[in-house]
Amino acid sequence: MAVFFSIGEKKTRPGVYFRYENRGNPPIAGADDGKGAVTIRSNWGPIGEAVLLESDTDITKVFGNGGDEGTTNVALEMFRGGAQTVRAVRVGSGGTNGTYSIKDSTEEVIKLTLKCPGSRQLSVTIRPTLTDEKVTELLILEGTEQLERHTFNNETDSVNALMAEFAENGSNYFVLSKTKDSENKLATVTQEEITPGTDPEVNNEAYSKAFEILEAYKWNVIVVDTDETAVQTLLQTFVNRIFQEGAFCMDVIGQPTSTAFETRLKQASACNDSQTVYVGSGFIDADGNEYEGYMAAARIAGMIAGTPSNQSITHAALTGAVDLIEKLTNNQYERATTAGMLTFSTSSANTVWVESGINTLVLPSQTEDEGWKKIKRTKVRYELFQRLNDTVEGLVGKINNDPDGRMTVVQVSNAVCNEMVAEKKLLAGAYVEVDPDNAPQGDSAWFVVYADDIDSMEKLYFTFKFRFAPEETE
Repeated sequence: MAVFFSIGEKKTRPGVYFRYENRGNPPIAGADDGKGAVTIRSNWGPIGEAVLLESDTDITKVFGNGGDEGTTNVALEMFRGGAQTVRAVRVGSGGTNGTYSIKDSTEEVIKLTLKCPGSRQLSVTIRPTLTDEKVTELLILEGTEQLERHTFNNETDSVNALMAEFAENGSNYFVLSKTKDSENKLATVTQEEITPGTDPEVNNEAYSKAFEILEAYKWNVIVVDTDETAVQTLLQTFVNRIFQEGAFCMDVIGQPTSTAFETRLKQASACNDSQTVYVGSGFIDADGNEYEGYMAAARIAGMIAGTPSNQSITHAALTGAVDLIEKLTNNQYERATTAGMLTFSTSSANTVWVESGINTLVLPSQTEDEGWKKIKRTKVRYELFQRLNDTVEGLVGKINNDPDGRMTVVQVSNAVCNEMVAEKKLLAGAYVEVDPDNAPQGDSAWFVVYADDIDSMEKLYFTFKFRFAPEETE
């Protein structure tokens, strides 16, 4: 009878013994594009939670329309730019929840409390249904739009009937608490306003907490819903820190065209960071709406997240844009590019597009080359980092630090390079080897990756050779 054995084990009895191994390599990790992160202000929605939005329709479901001071459209712009998912955090602290008293003929019997703090204006209707007067419906409305409907028997034991309906089906908008038993029917009301709560306080500390919440998740690009330079500095510091801890991401900030052009140039160049993109331009859509500052930054953030690293956003068209808020001269475009400020321009067909896909790095350090100035090339390099990590991570602690183990790491790492070569992200010849200058020691081994990322063709030079007349031939 066959029995299993382990390496080094010597059995006592004669016989046939088996063991099995995986002779294949771990799966090669692919690109992980399209993930955005954003902070928003709103009069509705959970505070301090990183909510996953999978489409633009999720925005109003979770955060409502934002209210007069809301910035929920920042998430919408990320989706318009190409983000596939967005992690959104409603910033702020404190605030109060709206309330409403559900009454019988004389007094409150049930207290309705809105689930989220904020000033969102909702109303309640309680009335018999048109099809059956014995059945009553409770409606939650915003303006004339019905958001939620609950039905219950209002003929007998109405209070407990509504509480039972709530216990069974719950609500996206409110919680109920019984304050008094009553044998009377609940009073009929038509679009009575729920006393609104108050919005949370938003300050720099609230943004810092929001960044900490987002730190636990994986995303490619983050944008904030403000043009305040103090918050933008907090964001850049946050992204720099988590990059050193293994999060390969970028942040996008912006300033409106009302900020002096020279000031925008100085702010952009002061960032001097391959991880930070500074948008200093704005565009107008067909309805005359203007997008600049953090709104334009959100659109670019979505484009960066959603564009594969083998493509550039240079001269990528802005969907829905019909004109520029500010038209620059050739000299201004050149100065903006030199200062690391991303701008918008128009094509010969009057399409509004990204002038150049650059970040704010203007003076590379000794460990950086000129390629780090380009969004595309930075994305390729981050992708190589991430895919190598995701592929090799599963080998940690599972293989020996001997020639065979190190060769396994080299083989799977080379497979990642080969995949990215095939995807036109790296030039042919990319490879990995054991670091010849650092001998393996104990549980540590060092490797070197040689890779040339592919730039996009952005400058085409033509030489025209004319002549007055062709030379005559005999």
